[in-house]
Order: sequence, then structure tokens, then C-alpha cells
Amino acid sequence: MDVMKEWPADQWPGHSGNWGRWPNDLGTLNLLTPEATLRGAAAVRSGKTLPLSRPLDLEETHQRFTDPFVVHEIIKADEGGYEEGDLTQSAADRLSTRVHGMTHTHIDALAHMGYRGRTFNGRYFPDVVTMSEGVKINEMDITPMAAVATRALFIDVARRRGIEALDPGDSVMPEELEYALDRIEPGDAVVIRIGGTIRVGKAATDLSEHGTWHHGVWAGMDTDCIDVLASLDVSLVATDSPADTFPHRHEAYCRSPVHVLAEVFYGLPLIHNMDLETLGAECAATGQDTFLFTVNPLNLPKGTGSLVTPMAVL
Repeated sequence: MDVMKEWPADQWPGHSGNWGRWPNDLGTLNLLTPEATLRGAAAVRSGKTLPLSRPLDLEETHQRFTDPFVVHEIIKADEGGYEEGDLTQSAADRLSTRVHGMTHTHIDALAHMGYRGRTFNGRYFPDVVTMSEGVKINEMDITPMAAVATRALFIDVARRRGIEALDPGDSVMPEELEYALDRIEPGDAVVIRIGGTIRVGKAATDLSEHGTWHHGVWAGMDTDCIDVLASLDVSLVATDSPADTFPHRHEAYCRSPVHVLAEVFYGLPLIHNMDLETLGAECAATGQDTFLFTVNPLNLPKGTGSLVTPMAVL
């Protein structure tokens, strides 16, 4: 395995996270053990199930892209009669969409991000994914995430602050997680609500001061939150935001530092842009903040991510 054991101390982030920790490229999916799944099942109280995804936005008004983010077509509908030789009728549709973005609920494969030419385990980024071949290392595409079931700990930052939602550009700070840290066990997921479904960010309209495209103004997590959570061996981090705060304090080093720290250095998958409003209200009403968390992305070999509907079983 091509692993760089040390990261230059004068270049952010100054460490190599989980590189070389496991004899594979699965990252923190290694922490999703049967024990973690049973711990999730044991957290179920009422059996109430809540989907945690947003509806697809055909307009995607919060992107800098000019082409449609989602194209949905009805390609067949037997409106005027029956199918030939049969008495049935049917309809069919076709969906074309980007995966990564600032609005739709999706999960990232580890191949999604690289930094200074490397991705998780220090692998050379073009050895992992190319335009012509897609993701070339099976353990780093989306398929290992096709069946995730573990316990989740819910942290409602907005409600704990006594506000409806964080303002665009505001950050969840690591000290806001401290009250729950001693309850996290290896393999747990952490689900963080900032109110991003009801207060969305603003798309970028020009280049950043460093001459690169940035993502505009969005609420998210401060970079140090990832170091704190990864140190406790969480299996994945899920939010109702793009995860990163934009703009952020590491702009000179990296466009998306939360993504880079989590996926490149820790091998820690991220789920973005969830709808956590119903879950937040339910947890506030019942006092329950742990539950069974399931994630089932498309089984798409060579894919860098997938649209997904995570599920909370309370």
C-alpha cells in the first residue's frame, strides 16, 4: 500500500490522520462492526421511522452551475389506451442528476476528495479516480457504503443555542459538541442539526480572494470539529448543511477543509444536506437523542457518491 506516513508539518493539516491504520482502504467503515449495529438496534424505543432527506430541487438555485442539476423526464405514460396486446397501462421516468452539491442529500465516497495530489491512505489521486475509468479502487467508491446501520447520536446545535437556525457563514464550534463526547462509542454516527434546511446559504458569484471558485456563504462546522469527532472513532458524520462553513478560516490552504480532513485524512464519510427538522422536533419532545441510523446509497460501482435517504428509527 502506497502510504505517506508523515505530512509536512508546515502544510495544513500537519498530520496524516488514519493513513495506514487498517489493512485496507475502507477508512472508518472498518468501525461499523456487528456490535455497533446491535448498539443501534438497542437504541430503538418506539419503532417510529423518519426519512432524513430533502426532496430533489429541479432548479438548484444555490449553485454556480448554469446547467440543470436535476433533469426528471416522464418517458412513457399510456394515457390514450392500453399497451398493445395487453389490458395494462404503465408509466416510466428517467432521472439525470449530479451527486455532489449544496442542496441535495447525498453521501460522499472516499474517492470524492483529494489534497495536494493525495487522497485517503496517501494514495496518488489519479491512481484512485479518473474521468475515463471512474473510481478504480473498489474500497474507495460508494459500494462499501451500500448497507450502513449503526447507532447515531443527535446533536441539535441550533436548538441548544435557542435559535431556529445558524446564519449563513456561522460555524458549529467544537466546544458545542463537548457535552455529548463522553457518550460516543467507536462506530457511532454523529448527526448534527444546524437548521440548514430552513435557512440555506448563498451561492458564489465570483472567484475568491485566492483566485479559485469558492462556494459562497453557508453555515457548517468549524474544521476542528472533525479532529474532535474522528479522535473518538465515529464511523460517519451527517449534517443538514454542506458540512463546511463558507467562507472559512483555512481558505488559504484548502477550499473545503472539513471535507479534506474527514475524507482524505481520516477516511471518514460525510452525509450532506439532510432534512433534520422533523427529527429535531421529535427528539426535543421525547428527550431521545440516540437511535438506529441506516444509510443505503445506490450500489454504483466506480461512483464518487450517491443521492441517499438516510433513516432514523427511534
